[in-house]
Amino acid sequence: MRPFLPLFCSLIFSLISTSLLAKELPSLRITVIASGTVNWELQHIKDNKLDHKFGYDLVINKVASLPAARIAITAGNADLIVSDWLWASDRNSKGENLRFIPFSRQIGSVIAGTSSELRSFSDLKGKRIGIAGGPLNKGWVLIRAAAMNDGVNLEKDAEIQFGAPPLLNQAMKSGRLDMLVTFWHYGARLEAEGYKKLYSLSDLMKGLGLESDVPMLGYLYDAKFGDQNSELISGFYSSINAAKSELLENDSAWQALKPIMKAENQAIYSALINGYREGIPSKLNAQQIDDAVRFYEIIDRLKPFPVGDSLNPELFYKANQ
Repeated sequence: MRPFLPLFCSLIFSLISTSLLAKELPSLRITVIASGTVNWELQHIKDNKLDHKFGYDLVINKVASLPAARIAITAGNADLIVSDWLWASDRNSKGENLRFIPFSRQIGSVIAGTSSELRSFSDLKGKRIGIAGGPLNKGWVLIRAAAMNDGVNLEKDAEIQFGAPPLLNQAMKSGRLDMLVTFWHYGARLEAEGYKKLYSLSDLMKGLGLESDVPMLGYLYDAKFGDQNSELISGFYSSINAAKSELLENDSAWQALKPIMKAENQAIYSALINGYREGIPSKLNAQQIDDAVRFYEIIDRLKPFPVGDSLNPELFYKANQ
């Protein structure tokens, strides 16, 4: 027994040290929509312990809707959520101080039926339009602004139906909608079944005057929290970039995520992977941030009641570095 005693003690000490180290890692709480594509990225981080590699423990809380996630961050019940910088800037103008780390350039699709004759916003008068989410959804904000730019008031000139993306997809398939503004991964499912994508929401943004390809969706956190936990935010930033790189280059990495992707067939599975990869943003540059500031002003002028607020460039993580 004596020769094995040092080895046994060493093993026990190693296990205790590892356990203590794991307990010492600071937690980072993120609240996300249960059906969101961000779950693929976050689950890859957890499965491959990228959070531990970069010095923190990621805690994922899932909710049913974007409003629930937004309530979590404003109430202090989440350290991070995923939303768009239009909403973040609106909140900052009301006294909050959120910061934005890009997540994806993919934000949504405008889908029409397989035999649709829709060609312009004027064709939408009297049509039935489904909007994924509620009235504050960025898709609704963008398409309403784009239509208004062409002299069409969708709130008055069309029949608008808000709802959950899966239900709206079914409504489109059953012929109860003429057009659907939805999240990109639900649009990808319809495209795989032969439905036509009229626009991406990125197309609408460019049509409204956004010159460069600025990612709309990102991880939001409170600036005070970030200042007090700069290493934690830096570690999170490194882990999501590592996850994006692995999911971009490694097809086999997606096999573990297949159950939560809920792809109905191989064509949809491939479309979802390709869509995620196409949405991976590059590091924000000064030109993109300047364009975002101008775009925010354009959107404000197109609102029924413009407020005249400006987007603060410091909203964007590492914007001033």
